Amino acid sequence: MISSFYNDKLVRTSSLLFITSMVSNVFNYAFQIVMGRMLIPQEYGLMNALFSLLSILSVPVAPLFTVVARKTSEYKAKEDFRSIGSLYRKFSNKVLLFGISGLIIFSLGAPYIRDYLHAPSTIPILILGIAIVTTFAQPLNMAVLQGVQNYKWIGINQGLGGPAKLLFTVMLVLAGFSVNGVMAGMVLTGLLLWSLSYWPLRNYTSPVAAYESAIQHISFREVVPVFLALFAFAILTQADMVLVRRYFSAHEAGIYASAAILGKAVMYIPGAIVLAMFPMVSGQHALNQSSRHVLVKSLAITVSLSGAGAALFLLFPGWIMGILYGTRYAAACEVLKYYGIAMLPMALLMVLMNYLIARKQTLFSYLMIIGALLEILAIYFYHQSLLQVVVIMLIIGTLLCIASIALQYIPIVQRQPDSPEGQVQ
Repeated sequence: MISSFYNDKLVRTSSLLFITSMVSNVFNYAFQIVMGRMLIPQEYGLMNALFSLLSILSVPVAPLFTVVARKTSEYKAKEDFRSIGSLYRKFSNKVLLFGISGLIIFSLGAPYIRDYLHAPSTIPILILGIAIVTTFAQPLNMAVLQGVQNYKWIGINQGLGGPAKLLFTVMLVLAGFSVNGVMAGMVLTGLLLWSLSYWPLRNYTSPVAAYESAIQHISFREVVPVFLALFAFAILTQADMVLVRRYFSAHEAGIYASAAILGKAVMYIPGAIVLAMFPMVSGQHALNQSSRHVLVKSLAITVSLSGAGAALFLLFPGWIMGILYGTRYAAACEVLKYYGIAMLPMALLMVLMNYLIARKQTLFSYLMIIGALLEILAIYFYHQSLLQVVVIMLIIGTLLCIASIALQYIPIVQRQPDSPEGQVQ
């Protein structure tokens, strides 16, 4: 049984990606710790509010990448490699055009963002706009690599992302650029990772004449539910940082950010599982095969790993904060204690969301939008303390997990005659 467990494809590939992602995460958290010590709490809170904004603003194009990954995995299952190349080249041009247009619009809105976040200058916000453009290109490459299940190069990109970000940002902050240097470091990191992820995709390029043969299979109806789901998930997991920055003092926002950055590790743990699971489920769906066993294994692994992380934060918050951030952030211990627990249902929700997207099931997208709106409204009306924000996230995340699991057992909605598991119509 043990041998069979370790020889399982999902476990094997998840383990590889988990190791490389953990290498990168060690550097990502080293980055947060170093920045927490190099920047004052007010600057640190602004930096993480900008990062949360980056995550939310990247969502409009993320659904396209998810659909590309799903479509690529379907083509691979059918050994249609010509369509993979045409799909990649078509979307490369689209992403470039979208990125430039988005940068212009974002630059016009920079003064309003500055005022909303109480930022001292528009410069870091403008650099953030450039960072958004650079982060558009690399995920497209990663989506194709995920679809063809090239886990080697996915692992290389994951493993180098954290060290590159730490190196570039520390150099620029030491040079005296503060938050501006952090944002510029993100731009340099995005360019480096794009270069690395492009290298293994050279063999998938195809003549321009083949474009339409692939792109006609991606419809607006496919993209909309994916957009809604990813946008809602970004709000559910990132909006708290922006709202805390808005409704609390700069010092409290910095304290909250230190706890949230550590606590979100619980949510990010299943990222490697999702990377391995998604193309497997999508490919099996394209071949009309059952994939629920993959979901069960993915959820079991997530509960084990993320649950262990949440338990550490619950039992040893003071020790963890003291070692990583020092005495300046001692007030964050009480927040961290419960933040990890709040992220556990979010981790499960990440797995469920990607499984349902891979299966082309859409009803859950609208439930997640409702959950995201409820979270924003709840924090808007109830933000008397930082812990109150954490409790709201815990409640909303738990309810959405229950709803997503329940969708798997509603025959009228989920099943159709020609599918072993069905899909939402």
